[in-house]
Amino acid sequence: MHPTLRLVNRFEELLTRQDPQLPYEFSTLFPNDGFWARRASQKKLSLLKRIDEPLRSMLHPDERVIFFTQTVAHSFLESFFLGMPMYYLNRRVLALTTERIILIQIDSRRRPRELRAQVPLRAVDRFRRTAFGNTSMRLTSGDQYVFVHTPKRDRKKLVALVAEARAKAPPSGSDHLEQLCPHCYRVVGGHPAQCPICKGAFKSWRKAGFLSLLFPGLGDIYLGHARFAVLEILIAGMFWLSILLAIVAPDPSAPASGAEIGSTALVGFLFLHGVDCAATFHIAKKGHYPAMPGPVGTPHPTSTGA
Repeated sequence: MHPTLRLVNRFEELLTRQDPQLPYEFSTLFPNDGFWARRASQKKLSLLKRIDEPLRSMLHPDERVIFFTQTVAHSFLESFFLGMPMYYLNRRVLALTTERIILIQIDSRRRPRELRAQVPLRAVDRFRRTAFGNTSMRLTSGDQYVFVHTPKRDRKKLVALVAEARAKAPPSGSDHLEQLCPHCYRVVGGHPAQCPICKGAFKSWRKAGFLSLLFPGLGDIYLGHARFAVLEILIAGMFWLSILLAIVAPDPSAPASGAEIGSTALVGFLFLHGVDCAATFHIAKKGHYPAMPGPVGTPHPTSTGA
């Protein structure tokens, strides 16, 4: 965290302080027009302190942060098939800069996680609020993204600021959302084993899926999702324990045949292991999970640094 942010306790202190080392437009980051605005800005100061170091490390020279908010990258299919875990895995800080929209994954305590992505502002075709209280972003490529659980005040301001910043943004050669290397923050397409620029290693989506096929939860442990893994291991463990008990200590009142036990085990394997394998494949391909060697968050040579 930058020393200036570490020393301040109220966001109002930043509104009158112009530190050239801090690439933030405090006047737009922290609204000060009323009780609720000041309360929201104070919460934002707490969030900024958490994401300051990784965010500044991602910025290009002369790039400035105009606005940021907390949101969830929503997908109906993910929510329908995978449920609540995707709400927590899709939590993001959406930071609007003078060049792009940066997405930083955060956990339930608003601490930065591994995944990073960006959308060049010139790739944004439309950014608007929806009738359901969400925010919709359509790119010139035709791709569309929906952000939910964004504070109402931020939604309104973000739409106006994106339109204004897009008109001033430099040209871009990309019209897609781009995944960033968690080591050097450069754009890395596809799912390689390592970053072609800094050579930092990535976790394998194939290995993650195979581990979940071997036993539910192992792939999530590999990816770093320990809380979800514990639940999956408990559910699968209880199922296989019941199969084991049916074999070694069958119920004398209603003993199950070997064929019945075998078919139950097969159905359970296909459902528990197969579904978790498919879900882990999908989650692992949502971005680049860092693996050693290569320290997470090593700024690239052209960044402003810490």
